[in-house]
This record gives sequence, structure tokens and C-alpha cells, in this order.
Amino acid sequence: MTGECETVEALHKAFWIALLLTGSIEAAEAAVLDGIAALELDHISGDSLLLAAAKSAIQQHTEFLEQSKGLSILPVELRRLFLLGPNYRECFVLRVLIGMTPELCSRILPLSIHEVDDALCAALQELPRVETCDMDRCEIVHPAQDAKVGFCTSPSGVNTWLLTR
Repeated sequence: MTGECETVEALHKAFWIALLLTGSIEAAEAAVLDGIAALELDHISGDSLLLAAAKSAIQQHTEFLEQSKGLSILPVELRRLFLLGPNYRECFVLRVLIGMTPELCSRILPLSIHEVDDALCAALQELPRVETCDMDRCEIVHPAQDAKVGFCTSPSGVNTWLLTR
């Protein structure tokens, strides 16, 4: 039963990470299914599923206009990631939210280790400055408004980006 619970938890994590990489529910589901298909059934682990789903999600490169429905289920704080360029968002999600090494990110993304580190650094500098756009309203957050940024792990185990004032 424990293995089954771990697999279900891994599926949840894989979906949320794929959603953060694609911005589309349909693309995230397809990435998880592709990830499952890429694994050998007797060798499925949470980490291997997460990695396979992330690889598939990155290969999809869904256009921003198709992402609006997927973004609506995300908290506003996570929607901010989609105001970053694709490389910045992908590096942030892989390095910070998943916790991958720069070397592993470099193998997944078409970037060198140095470019992965540079993209993550730029994402971390840019995130506090970008506007937060909700689907129904726009909320502008400036560094001068004394916003505090931090991370929190949800009950499903996915790390989330928090913005509090």
C-alpha cells in the first residue's frame, strides 16, 4: 500500500510541475502520460516519473495564449512565473521547485550549466519586479511595496512561491 501511495503522490507532483512548465492543463496531462509511457512499469519511481514528465513538458513549449485555462487554477503567486521568459521559468521550476542540479537541468534544457545558472539568477532577480496579473484583475507589485518572498511546501509536497505583504 505504501508504494501505491507514493506513486499517487508522484503523479500529483508530476502534474503540478508539468502545469508550471506548460501553463496548460491538457499539456500537463499529456506530459505526465508521456512520462509514464517513457518509463518501464517495474521501475517507476517518483523521481523518474517527475523527471520524465518535466522533460516532456519542456519539449511541448505551449504558447502563452493556450495557457490561460491552466493558469486559472494556479495561485496568483505562481502565475507570476508565466511573466518570465520560458528559459527563466523552466530553470526556476527545475532548480528551485524540483531541486534539480544545474548539471541535470543542462541535460534536459538546451542550455549549458553556466546558462542554467545565469537564467536562474535572472529569474530570481526579475520575479519580484514583474507585475502579477490575475485573470479578472491586475495587481501590480513593486519592490518598494515591501513585499516579502518565500517558499512553502504544500500538503501534496509541491513547493510553492509565496508573496506576502
